[in-house]
Amino acid sequence: MRAAIVLALIALCTTLVFMYPHRMVEPGELSEAHQQTGNDCFSCHKPFGGLPNDRCIACHTLADIGRDTVAHAERPLFHEALEAMECVSCHGEHNGRSADLAPAGFVHDLLSAAIAANCVACHAKPADDLHAPLPNTCSSCHDAQQWKPAREFDHALLPIERRNDCASCHQEPSDAMHERIAANCTSCHTTDGWKPAHFDHTKLTQAEQNTCAGCHQAPSDAFHQSTKDNCASCHGTNAWSPSTFDHSAYFRLEGDHNAKCATCHQANNYDTYTCYGCHEHTRGNIMGEHQEEGITNIADCVRCHRSGDEDDAREGGEGGRENKRDEKGEHDD
Repeated sequence: MRAAIVLALIALCTTLVFMYPHRMVEPGELSEAHQQTGNDCFSCHKPFGGLPNDRCIACHTLADIGRDTVAHAERPLFHEALEAMECVSCHGEHNGRSADLAPAGFVHDLLSAAIAANCVACHAKPADDLHAPLPNTCSSCHDAQQWKPAREFDHALLPIERRNDCASCHQEPSDAMHERIAANCTSCHTTDGWKPAHFDHTKLTQAEQNTCAGCHQAPSDAFHQSTKDNCASCHGTNAWSPSTFDHSAYFRLEGDHNAKCATCHQANNYDTYTCYGCHEHTRGNIMGEHQEEGITNIADCVRCHRSGDEDDAREGGEGGRENKRDEKGEHDD
């Protein structure tokens, strides 16, 4: 009994579908362009077979799609390359008379790998100076979701002659340092990033190499402010730190004299020093001892004393700190 009722209901529904197809199964009104099909659903639909492409192509020839429309007038016609895809993958119907049959956002994932890799088959390649020498593999920098922002640019895609002509794409810095550097950008910078750079100081003139402040700002701390020597006396061009300051060129820090800087250089003033304040040192006592030797200028101890060893004093009379002994401890002439 139940089976008979079910079969009767199925027969009734089937009959109603064939008699009143629009009222029973139509999901919505057809677009203006397809109103001419009237009630003939099977002009597009295949019974129990969906909506095959051949029904669409019977009216819409692939080679002519978009040929006369304003939207595609300046774009390559690409539907012929998509004949293996189902039309309904992108286009929909039954959305009302004024519905736009073109997809709101094209899903590139529907394309085969070969078509997806050949962007210029559908899109016009940019004609600017940057893109003109590049191959058609847009996916090297861009993705199908959006044109911008592009991924990090692979400079290996450029021809050799363009790789060495950075200014053809990039604006050259206008600061004082870059204006006088004639070498190519790649001498200091890499395509992985503008910073950090690796500047080759040998490209400078000898005068420029001896005038570091022409490019670099001098440190403002007390030690550097009191130092008149060129930066190269302590620092190298490969890195600012570590420095190579040689205190022995002034005074050898040995034994008890290997003390903190502030012991001799007071108030963070490294341009002056004092030996008074340690041991038996007093100005009166030291003056008396030196007068016995005929020395009256005791303002610059390291002029004669190169270490804490009293026997290491050298003859030289009275002079200034600028007369420094070399690392071997040789006496001045």
